[in-house]
Amino acid sequence: MKRLIKIMSVFIMGCLLAVNVYAANPIDGETPTEAPVEVTTEEKIYGKINATNVIMRVGTTRDTEKIASLSKGAMVEIVQNSEVENTDEFGTRIKIIYQEKEGYIAKKYVTPIETMDEEWYLLSTATTQASANSNRDTNISIASGYINGTVLKPGEKFSFWNVVGKCTYDKGYKDATVYSNGKVSTGIGGGVCQVSTTVNIAAKNAGISTNARQHSLPVSYAERKDEATVSYGNVDFTFVNTTGKTIKLVMSSGEGGCTCEIWATDSTTE
Repeated sequence: MKRLIKIMSVFIMGCLLAVNVYAANPIDGETPTEAPVEVTTEEKIYGKINATNVIMRVGTTRDTEKIASLSKGAMVEIVQNSEVENTDEFGTRIKIIYQEKEGYIAKKYVTPIETMDEEWYLLSTATTQASANSNRDTNISIASGYINGTVLKPGEKFSFWNVVGKCTYDKGYKDATVYSNGKVSTGIGGGVCQVSTTVNIAAKNAGISTNARQHSLPVSYAERKDEATVSYGNVDFTFVNTTGKTIKLVMSSGEGGCTCEIWATDSTTE
């Protein structure tokens, strides 16, 4: 009898062990019942290129390989948390995805869709072109960067020096050709007058009157009637937004060229 009881105990323990093994290792094709795992997908952020001829590169510096040249209005995906701060004239870079390619562009050249008012429309544009010069191009890019994105409501005044500030070496400006009292010389910030002249032409094309003054010598990139010389502490370039609309100045530059686009919206709440 004792032997029979012992055999029955071993049999029962074996059955229990088999049940536990099955519970831990279910038969192929069967899925144990578990609490659902919540999966969160990071929402993608898209943007539009807000300048012309924006260069997309494999790295965050200007000397890295070029991937593509993006046109104004191109749709891109912004890679989240990808900002890289740079000390050069282009400033912070951001990684984007364009046509299944990943690369970096200057952050200032892409506008997130969720912050872009679709009621903005192009009011006027102007482009000036001079011979490419490394130092001069750097100065033009820095000054353009300060102006880029400037918004003026109806009746507000634009002042070149209030927006751009004094040209200093600490800001990255370099020495280049300048005109002074009818003579050609070299000075810090040479080339920024091309920026003020480009903005002047765009403003005039939008029907805005300006206080523009001519240089002491003719320039190669504009007609005399369109020039707008500037000299910090002496000559400023200003205008008042008389369009009755809120306007935005969008700047781009490179290889001797400078472009100013004036965008407008009928909304005055921007």
